[in-house]
Amino acid sequence: MAWGRRSIVRALLLGLVAQLAIASADGDANKADPPPAGSTEGLVYEAIDKQDVITGNATTASKPAGKKAPVDGWWQSKICSGDYCVYTNRKINKGRGLNLVTRFSDFQKVERLEDHINKGENKVEDAGIFSETTIVDKGIGIVANKAIRRGKKFMSATPVLFIHEDLFKDVKKRADRKRLLEAAVAYLPDETRAIFDRQRVQGLEPGEGRKARTVEDIILGAPFEINLGFEMNQEQHSRHYAHYPEMAVVQHDCRPNMAYHIDNSFAIKTTVARRTAIGEELTIAYVDPFWPRYKRQAWVQKRRGLGKPCSCKLCASKEEQLKESDIRTNDIQDILSRLKNHDTPDITEEEIDKFLELVAKERLEARISELYEYAALNYNYLGNDVKAKKYADLAVQAGIIEEGPEANTVVANRIFASDIKGHYSYQFTIKRRKAKGKGPSIPQRA
Repeated sequence: MAWGRRSIVRALLLGLVAQLAIASADGDANKADPPPAGSTEGLVYEAIDKQDVITGNATTASKPAGKKAPVDGWWQSKICSGDYCVYTNRKINKGRGLNLVTRFSDFQKVERLEDHINKGENKVEDAGIFSETTIVDKGIGIVANKAIRRGKKFMSATPVLFIHEDLFKDVKKRADRKRLLEAAVAYLPDETRAIFDRQRVQGLEPGEGRKARTVEDIILGAPFEINLGFEMNQEQHSRHYAHYPEMAVVQHDCRPNMAYHIDNSFAIKTTVARRTAIGEELTIAYVDPFWPRYKRQAWVQKRRGLGKPCSCKLCASKEEQLKESDIRTNDIQDILSRLKNHDTPDITEEEIDKFLELVAKERLEARISELYEYAALNYNYLGNDVKAKKYADLAVQAGIIEEGPEANTVVANRIFASDIKGHYSYQFTIKRRKAKGKGPSIPQRA
């Protein structure tokens, strides 16, 4: 899920299957070289031929045979394929555990971040506001038990797996990927592994012969992206999929009513982004809501829709309504590109007003802070400090929901909202008027 905005870790998602799941979680063989000399101190590793791993099927949870990972700290299993190996830590996250399938250099980065990872929280804010139910063409989902206000915190959860994104292209054989991924799950602590394994049959019809979902299917159906840092070699990167099994029952919607972000501890935080009614399904967007409709529907069919295209309220609309939504989405993106360019010569307040009207009609409350921000900046460019103040404040409110109160963009917009006329955008207006349209270069935000 690579569409997340600008956070320290980018969020490129499956049960809250029971309200107590988080609470309970709290209490052939390619031989890789040993870690290079001078590498991570205390890392234990053991050859794969000394470790038997039994993988799961439709009715049996994955489990390690014979013994668990031999240490409570970091352990290199020597279960490898090329540069990718399984690394485990059963003690981290208050005993919830975190296992990796990654390169050794990326493992080293994670180990250095252990203190930050241990700060993550596993918590359902208010278990009484939702209940599980079966959602047509989706499987198990959750619905609101009462009206929920915008901004209500829903849940936070720590990751149990980090899977390097390039594993899926560098390790060509699915069987080799399966061996690594199943081993990573098998060596999770018992309670954590039980939570993960519920996803294997979630949403499937009961009965003999049902085919369980693979670990790869589960990971790619919830592709929360994090970035551990930059590499000197630009062809390499440290992007991983972080997995949060409690998110299993939060299903996809192209116009969701919840937003999420991943904080500095790599914990995922979900918040209600739009007031919800009793009985309304609680959802997030697993893909960029600005993707073309055909692309969103195809992704859902392949990864989450039980073999069927997206059936959210938007995608289930009549064809005429779908076409209108497609037009609005394209118009929003076109105007946004103009608003992002401070040198656009003919922006008017009427165009910004139209932009905000389109945004409201498209129900983009879970992805709206950036849109409010550029509306505010451009009102300020035009000298309308009243509207600039209004939408800068709204950008702050939405940013807290979408990215967390400490996000860089939230801090920047809070400063903007506190001194509208002192902001560079208003000063740019003054200078532009004096120079008859030739203003200074204004830094663009990534």
